[in-house]
Amino acid sequence: MEKANIRFVFIFVTLTCAFKATGQDAIFSQHFSTPTYLNPAFAGTYECTRLVFNYRNQPYPDFGTFSTFNFSYDQPVEALMGGLGILATSDHQGGLIMRNHISAIYSLHLRITRDLHLNFGAQAGYLRKDLNWNNLVFPDQFDPATGETLPITETPPGQTWRHAADFAAGILLYNERFYGGAAIHHLTRPEESLFGEHPLPIKFTAHLGFHIPLGQHGPAYQREESFFFSPNIIFQHQAPFNRINYGLYAGVSKIIAGVWLRQDFRLPETLIFMLGLNQGKYRVAYSYDHSLSGFSGIFHGAHEISVLLNLHCKSKNLRYRILNCPSF
Repeated sequence: MEKANIRFVFIFVTLTCAFKATGQDAIFSQHFSTPTYLNPAFAGTYECTRLVFNYRNQPYPDFGTFSTFNFSYDQPVEALMGGLGILATSDHQGGLIMRNHISAIYSLHLRITRDLHLNFGAQAGYLRKDLNWNNLVFPDQFDPATGETLPITETPPGQTWRHAADFAAGILLYNERFYGGAAIHHLTRPEESLFGEHPLPIKFTAHLGFHIPLGQHGPAYQREESFFFSPNIIFQHQAPFNRINYGLYAGVSKIIAGVWLRQDFRLPETLIFMLGLNQGKYRVAYSYDHSLSGFSGIFHGAHEISVLLNLHCKSKNLRYRILNCPSF
């Protein structure tokens, strides 16, 4: 019965977010392995065609898991003075709610000075949310004598899915040593609530990072890096949630490691550890989220895997495309 009560509380909270749409977007800990998810202005900032696959899993043994799948494609296009991209995300919440989103991205690339570059990104997409009514469990379904689960007697809503158009925009400013930008997602506040009118809150993102190589000289396109470190900060607000991420990456040869701290305005919430392998044409990374609340153990924290493929790479002498941003 204790597990049944825990499961009911989880379902109640999940449905509250589903019906009122006061939840937040899916979170990725490897922010720069999902660059166009963070900010659409990142589309086409690398000299290659870039394919990225992401999988995030947060298990809860008593009532299922939260799993998020993400795929992105982007590449620079000379004729369009910028880059194009496609982004697809599928978020599964405990087997009860599935949220799918697919969008197309265009980023305009401008060269302000010899070393300073500015991108403007625009994103248009389609959002759909589905509720799996047959997987719900209500309090009156539990037989207190036997502990068995009885059939559902509640009447389902007239429609168990909702869809809408969705739009976002972003800006990115960078040179060889720093990169910073801002993005606004859900500009038109699409309606995804299954009951009533509760528009999805706008998400605001601001990010700033630095790339600091050690013991190296000359322009980036003329050298192969052996060691660097990269401090970063990311702030996100999506009512009523605020989130600040502080991170540090370090790379030695083909190995990259990172540590991040995620918190709201009051207390630290999550410590994130990441390890990646950079082989040039492909990159693989794993990260683990450890909850500082004490709720998750080693097997109950969030696990995230990313795979990046670089295809059809152009000459690195195209200096205006050099963005030394971590890929994980």
